[in-house]
Amino acid sequence: MFNNLDLNFTSISLLLVIAALSFRFLYNSTTPRPPTMMNPRGGARIPFRRRPLVPPPDPQPPTTTTSYEIGPEDVMQVKDILAKTRNLPPELVDMIMDRAEYWTCSTTSINYPKPVSVLGARPGEDQFLLRTPPLGLKWSPASRDLWRVESEPKQLQQEYPLSELEKLVDGPMSTLENPFRRVVFDIVSRDQGWGGDSAHHNTYHHSFTWFDAGLERFDMNHDCPSTCPDHVNQGSSENSSNIPTCAIRPLWPPVVPNEGGAPGMRYNHELLADQDHLIQRNKLADKTWQHHHVEWSWDDKVDSTNTDSPAVRDLDNAGRGIGTACGEFVRNLKYGDMITVWARARFGGWSNNIQKVEVKVYWAF
Repeated sequence: MFNNLDLNFTSISLLLVIAALSFRFLYNSTTPRPPTMMNPRGGARIPFRRRPLVPPPDPQPPTTTTSYEIGPEDVMQVKDILAKTRNLPPELVDMIMDRAEYWTCSTTSINYPKPVSVLGARPGEDQFLLRTPPLGLKWSPASRDLWRVESEPKQLQQEYPLSELEKLVDGPMSTLENPFRRVVFDIVSRDQGWGGDSAHHNTYHHSFTWFDAGLERFDMNHDCPSTCPDHVNQGSSENSSNIPTCAIRPLWPPVVPNEGGAPGMRYNHELLADQDHLIQRNKLADKTWQHHHVEWSWDDKVDSTNTDSPAVRDLDNAGRGIGTACGEFVRNLKYGDMITVWARARFGGWSNNIQKVEVKVYWAF
């Protein structure tokens, strides 16, 4: 009798297992399941929340954000520790900090919830993306609207002297001749994924979508009318300085007089990439998103005039500007400079598609 009971119990258990597996199979085959991730503490997997049936409204337009990885106060604390606990002279402390690359780092980034496209042969084929805050200064714009767009195409007439900018420096002045040490670009983008010279597909040659680095400075001879948004909002921010956003002037891209004798100035955007400002091209006819990490350092020494050198060929094959690894851009940076990023596309059918752009600037005290 017990044997029959055991057999019946086993049969019932087997049927329950088969039923459960069948239900799971049918459920998995007809109902989409959310992805899962491992519990950070180990053990069972934790499912992500299911997406709502009604899609959420479109997100707000992207805005640039700026943060510090290593702030000025961090650098000063470490220098103070080395000087006091080790009784080291200031010159040696500076050498140690610089050799260790313990530099202040500001990060400016823009992320697009939905990728944006810059189209060639269209009015917007030269697109301003972002600018860094004035390098080394404790400053914030009074008008966010003016900050998010390209500066007016006006000539720089008179730079602010260092004695004026010292009042805004975030920390002590550096004793180095070239305090700005490195600029790092991280870009996630791709082209339209087709077209171009088929012999160069999946390479960076003959690619006509790319990114450039520009440069801006404050002009002492600015004229901020009472109707300017920057002037109106000047008193709304505790961190706003006496230098308004409308005082920003582009050094590159250059500005030239309007054509046909029309009053005013305009940006002069070249047809092809400028090798001294080209950050990165997109890979030709590649549909996958590419993450490009590009570093410019103050001590780079690649001679772009020697086009037969392996270093220059490596830069060209990697889709970078052959004139950007000589160190001049970083060495020439000054307090208060603003680095900008521009997206380009040339000719009909070409599209520069962008997910993210980030710029990190490192400088020493």
